[in-house]
Amino acid sequence: MTADTVLFRLTGTRSDLRTPRPDAAHLRPALFARMRDLARLRYDHPALLVDAAADGSFVRPLSSVVDEALREVAPKGIAGERMRRMSLRCEREIRAACAAGQRGTLSDLWERAAERLSVAVGADAAGDLARVRAAMRTDGEVVDCDGRSAGRIVEHAWRAAAEKKAAALRRTIDALIVRLGGLVAADLARSDAGRDAAHLRAAVGAPHQELFDFDAMARLVAGPSRGLALPAERRERISRILGALRSHRALAEDLGAYEFESADAALAAFRKRLPAMAELVAAIAMGDLEVEGKYVGSEHDDFFRAFDESALRPEDLGLFPDPLVRLAGGVVDAPFHAAVMATLTAGAPLKVLVETDDLFGMGPRLATSAMALGDVYVLQAASSELVRVAPRVLAALSFPGPALISAFTGQVDGSGVPPYLIAAAAKGSRAFPTFAYDPRAGDSWHERLWLEGDGRSDAVWPVHRLSYADGSLQRVTEEVAFTLADLAVCDPRRSRDLARVLPTAVPSGDLVPLGEWLDGGAAPSPTAVPYVNAVDADDRLVRLVVDDRLVRETRRTGDAWKRLVELATPPPAPVVIVRAQPAGEAEPLAVEAPAADSVAKSAAGAAAETVPERSSDEAYIDTVRCATCNECTNINPRMFAYNENKQAYIKDITAGTFRDLVEAAESCQVAIIHPGKPRDPSEPGLDELLERAASFA
Repeated sequence: MTADTVLFRLTGTRSDLRTPRPDAAHLRPALFARMRDLARLRYDHPALLVDAAADGSFVRPLSSVVDEALREVAPKGIAGERMRRMSLRCEREIRAACAAGQRGTLSDLWERAAERLSVAVGADAAGDLARVRAAMRTDGEVVDCDGRSAGRIVEHAWRAAAEKKAAALRRTIDALIVRLGGLVAADLARSDAGRDAAHLRAAVGAPHQELFDFDAMARLVAGPSRGLALPAERRERISRILGALRSHRALAEDLGAYEFESADAALAAFRKRLPAMAELVAAIAMGDLEVEGKYVGSEHDDFFRAFDESALRPEDLGLFPDPLVRLAGGVVDAPFHAAVMATLTAGAPLKVLVETDDLFGMGPRLATSAMALGDVYVLQAASSELVRVAPRVLAALSFPGPALISAFTGQVDGSGVPPYLIAAAAKGSRAFPTFAYDPRAGDSWHERLWLEGDGRSDAVWPVHRLSYADGSLQRVTEEVAFTLADLAVCDPRRSRDLARVLPTAVPSGDLVPLGEWLDGGAAPSPTAVPYVNAVDADDRLVRLVVDDRLVRETRRTGDAWKRLVELATPPPAPVVIVRAQPAGEAEPLAVEAPAADSVAKSAAGAAAETVPERSSDEAYIDTVRCATCNECTNINPRMFAYNENKQAYIKDITAGTFRDLVEAAESCQVAIIHPGKPRDPSEPGLDELLERAASFA
C-alpha cells in the first residue's frame, strides 16, 4: 500500500500490519552478508596486550605475531607450507575461542588450541605449532573486540605510560635521598661523634666486625676535629627535605590510587593529593640546590616557605602519573555530556575514557564538543580501530593536560552482529569517524586535527558493490552507499524507524535508495520512499523503508563529516601571478601571493580594526571566533546561519525569540553569542531571560 508506506515515511506510524518492524536479531545490513563468520576472516583482532616496547607499542594484532614467527622458522617447500597452514588454523581456533568468551594469555590459548588440533590432525601438528610458539618473541593477554575491549586496551596503555612516569619519579627521589644522605654522612665522619667506637663499628661490614678492637681504633683516630662542617640550619633543612622525599614517595608507587570510575572521585582525590605533590616538588627542587651547594637561605627560604599547590606548574604536575577516569557512557545524554565537559575544564590533567554504545544521541558529539575547549587532547575511535591508532592512544595518555578518549564499543544488545563488525561499520558509515585533535600540533585547524579516512573525496558516504540474485535468479550488481540508516538495522532501539517492504506494497519506481535520496536533498515525488538493503537469517534480500526522523539523523551525520573534512583539509597553495611583459622589455615580474596564514592574520587584524562599536542592547555574534559547533543553528536555523567560512552569524533577528538568543548563548561552546535586549517586551518569562542573558552582555 503506497499510502501506508508514505505515511510511515512521514510520521513513523504503522497503520498496515503488512509492514512489520524488522527483527534486528535476524536482520543485518546487506553488505554484512559475506561476514557472518568473522572467525574465518583474518583481520587485526584479537590483539595482544604486550609490555611497552622501545617504540612505544603496547598492543599488537595476533595475526602479526604469528606472521613474524612463521617468517623466522617456517622452512621453504612442503614442510614450511604445512607449518603455515597449521599455524593459521591454530590462529583461527584462538579467534573463535575469543569470540566465544575465552580469555587468557597467548601462550595459554595457543597451547589449548594446539592440543585440540593435535587430537584432530596428529602429532606432526603438535611439533609444528610448538616450534612456531617458541619463535614468538612476546606474550601477553589476548583481547577480542567486544564491549570491554576499549577499556582494557586503554587501561593497559595508561598503565604503561603511568609506570614510566612513576619509575622516573622514584629514581629522582631515590637518587636525591642517596646524595643528601651522603652529605650528612660525610659531615658526621669528620666530627668527634663520627669517630667514636659505635660509628666506626657501623662503618665496617658485619662479617669483619669481630676482627677489630673499635675502642682502640677510636683512641687512635681521635684528634683535633673541625666539628660538624654543616651549619645547624642547613642540617635541619636537609633533614626536612629527606623527610619529605621519604614520606611522599608513595605518590610514585600505588598506581591503583590513580584509577577511577567516577569523575567526581578522581577530582576529589587529585585535589586531596595536591598539597603532598607540592611538598614533594618543593623538596626535589630544594634537594637539587643543596647537593649542588647553591641553596642560599636569604634568596630561597621565602620562596619555598610560600610554595603550595597554587604554585604548581603543568610541568610539575607532569612528574606524577595522570589519573585515569573510565566512564561507561551507554547512551550519552545532556547531563552526562555536560559532566564530561565540566571534568575536562576542572584544571586537572585527567585522562577520561568514555565507552559508549550510542550512535544516535550525543555520543558522536562528545569528542567534537571537547575539541572546542581548545586545550584538551581529543581522540575519537571505535573499539575496532584502537589497535591501528595505538600511537595516538599513547599520545592522548601522555598529553600534559586533560585528554578525552571517546570510544564506541560496538556492543549492541540484541543485534546478533559481532561488536567488531558494528564498530568498524560505525567508522565507515561516518557515524563515528576516527580523528584526533592535538592542541600543540600547530596554529591552524588542519595542523591540529588528524582525520582518518577518505577526507579528500567529494563523496560523503562510502560506496560499495552489492551483488544479489533477483526474483528470476539473475545476478544483479549495484553500487550502494553505506550510511547511518544502514547501521540502524543492527540496533533494536531504532527498529521503529524502519519498516519491511513487501514485494507488492510499493511500485519499484517509488523506491529510492537512501544514498540517492540524501544526495537529492528532498523527496523526488509525493509517493516516493527511501530504503536501505538488509538480509535476513537466510541471506535473502530485504528492503526497509526509512522514516523521516532517521533520514534527518543520517543527513546530520553527513553534515558533521563534511565539517570535519573542511577543518582537516589544508588551505589551497599560494597562487603565483605572472604579469606578461612586451617583447624586448625586462623579464616578467613574478608576484607571489602571501601565505594563507598571513592572509588570515591580516584579515583578522583588519576585521578587528573595522568592527564598529556595538550597543549592549544589540544582539550579535563574534563571527570570527566561531568554532562551527552547530549548537545555535540546531536551536533555530532560520535565525542563525553560517557564512561562506562556516562561521555563525545572526541571519534574521525577527525569525526567532529572545529565548532562542539566550539559549543559543548558553549552549555556545566558545561564548561568542550576545543576546542584547528583547525586541518584544510582551515575550513570556523576560525577567528570568534577562537575568540569564546578563552574563553574555
